[in-house]
Amino acid sequence: MGLLSDPEYGSMRFIKVLKRIHYPLCFLFYIGALVWFFLLGHREFNNDTYFSENALLPGLVTNEFNGEQTAKQYHNEFLQELEDKYEDTDEMPVPWLVAKMSQLHLEVYTHNFTLNYPLGQGQVFKGTNVYGILRAPRTSSLEALVLTVPYRPLSSHQKGTTAGVALMLAFAQFARSKNYWAKDIIFLVTEHEQLGMQAWLEAYHGLQSNPGTFYTNLGSFWKSTDSERKSKKFGSGFDSWLDHSRCLDPGTLKGRSGSIQAAINLEFHTPKIKYIEVKVEGLNGQLPNLDLVNLVHKLCVKSGIYHSYKNSYAWVRHRNNMDAWMNGIWTMLGMMSAQIAGVPNGNHGLFHRFGIEAVTLEGREADDPAGNPPRIHQLTPSNFYRLGTALESIFRSLNNLLERFHQSYFFYLLAATDRFISIGQYMPSLCLLCGAMLIRALSLWVSLQKDEEPEKNETEITDKKNEDDDDKDVEPKNEDIVHEGLRKRIVKPETALKQDTKMKEEKQLSERESKKDVVEDSISVVSIGANYFLVHLIGLGVMNSPVIFSYIGAKYFDQPSEVSVYYGLICVSALIAVISPFLLKLFRNRPANREELTIINILLLIEMATLGVSLGMHNISLGLCVCALYTPLALFVAVRSKDVKERSIVVFCKQCLCLLLHPLVTLTACMMVYSRILFPEEAILGALSRGRDAAMQAIMFSIVDSLIYGNWLFNVATTVLLPTWIISWQILCNTVAG
Repeated sequence: MGLLSDPEYGSMRFIKVLKRIHYPLCFLFYIGALVWFFLLGHREFNNDTYFSENALLPGLVTNEFNGEQTAKQYHNEFLQELEDKYEDTDEMPVPWLVAKMSQLHLEVYTHNFTLNYPLGQGQVFKGTNVYGILRAPRTSSLEALVLTVPYRPLSSHQKGTTAGVALMLAFAQFARSKNYWAKDIIFLVTEHEQLGMQAWLEAYHGLQSNPGTFYTNLGSFWKSTDSERKSKKFGSGFDSWLDHSRCLDPGTLKGRSGSIQAAINLEFHTPKIKYIEVKVEGLNGQLPNLDLVNLVHKLCVKSGIYHSYKNSYAWVRHRNNMDAWMNGIWTMLGMMSAQIAGVPNGNHGLFHRFGIEAVTLEGREADDPAGNPPRIHQLTPSNFYRLGTALESIFRSLNNLLERFHQSYFFYLLAATDRFISIGQYMPSLCLLCGAMLIRALSLWVSLQKDEEPEKNETEITDKKNEDDDDKDVEPKNEDIVHEGLRKRIVKPETALKQDTKMKEEKQLSERESKKDVVEDSISVVSIGANYFLVHLIGLGVMNSPVIFSYIGAKYFDQPSEVSVYYGLICVSALIAVISPFLLKLFRNRPANREELTIINILLLIEMATLGVSLGMHNISLGLCVCALYTPLALFVAVRSKDVKERSIVVFCKQCLCLLLHPLVTLTACMMVYSRILFPEEAILGALSRGRDAAMQAIMFSIVDSLIYGNWLFNVATTVLLPTWIISWQILCNTVAG
């Protein structure tokens, strides 16, 4: 029973084994995570898609859509209207849209919104949305479906959406005469792409800009008095940047319906298309319910429309298992690349944060900028009739819903249009990456524990006791007794007193030195906590610095916001790299010892593992990317001792790896490499310059998206990733004694 109740029984063996094998074990975890992820692209490791919601009844209705000619007429009239009145302007033809919806006997409303660009030196953008509501004859407007189309002017660099507007109006005319609708249908045309959709959704759900408070996209309340007080401190030029309550004024809606159940966004630029690309990625990597995605793919097949998703094409069948495996991997990587940035690839992506399932249907042709899929010229084009029947089937299936989407998956990866990977299948790869960091943290923790001296064996104690007894039995010789007596007689009392005093002083001195060693070896929790708090406070300051950089660049250097913010972040990063190693010396009277740096390293590993799991639970693509990049850095970072000489080339390589994994450096390097791949014929300097410009735009978009839409990629990079990088840099640049 004593062995079972002893908590330290057998722990020494476990600690020794853990210290010896933790590096190979972490390496195996890292390799195993990557291997597991790439195996998910194989058909043996993913699943066929299926419907969990039986109320949808997909494809069980007889299609009645006959509005092909009506759609063509609307398309010609719309193009003529744009060419006659709106060819040289970016304004939306609001009167024409209002007139056409009114002719269809819809409840037509306009919605005005205003954006005070947060980093644009007081720039103001205004827009108008037009929407019409088809009231359901069988219910009292408790639920609704949305069919939306973004308006793009003729001068836009993107593909137009005139065919999508025409198809929406033709479908509205068809649906107006039917009496089986159990949900209202809202037909919405938005201006300024996602900005108009964000303003309409905020106004629809009552998130309005009031003088006193404003409910921002991040869920916090900002008082106008606080912003006015801040603007007085920095000057009048800061009022437009610091007053977040005036960033996006969504306005008010004059008419609304009930709770929105689902939404379909159309992006058709021509009446005849080769195939449809289904877009699902939303804000911050959110995804619609898998049942809605499966519904769209299935009804496209039923309507005779070719469809695709990323690198997966429904009309291509791979006979070779290796080709199918590689295609599944590329499809997964394409989906993850769209999720990492957290930017919606269509207006549908802004519905998800309100609990509304939505997808975008984009029409593509043979010469589409996205690329030419295999056998594209052999495909039969789809016209307004096929698109209309598919749209009718989708809305009639959504009309059958008795409750919100809830049964199928919200967290998944697509390996093909008909293959998916559930959260239970891809989470092991993320857990292995985070587990490697936790094992490293556990190894460092047990290394702090003092190794107990092994107890002496009973045989050794017995032998020593016997030896002592033997020594006692030996009688001293007569000569020893004589010399001892003479020594006692010769030593004077004064000499004996001096020897006693000297012995006491030596004892006191040894006690002081031992106390000093204890103090030096002690761990200062306050110093560790202060350094940790200061590092994260720096990250918080960097997150709020773009406003200051934009103001300084515009006032003193006459530079645009993206240039000012980019080079401002570079200067701040360089300053942090120089001063951060010395932050450990603050709030302390002595240098940091090995135990303190080891505890800081343990906290760093735990924080990075927690960050990876937290991100992966919401956005698996971003979580896997962060863990795959920063797990090697976390494993290589170690406390360096002055007594143990480490090769300078090894230390230099670790520091170079740390500098390369700085968030700003990583983004710029990736953009430069990507530019080189896209434009191989361009010179190296030109590709580097193009990559730098792309990095500027990416940073600027992430900042603006965080202020307007609530994208938290920039916030995570500055408040979590940057502090963990600073701590890693501190450990690599400092040495301890012992």
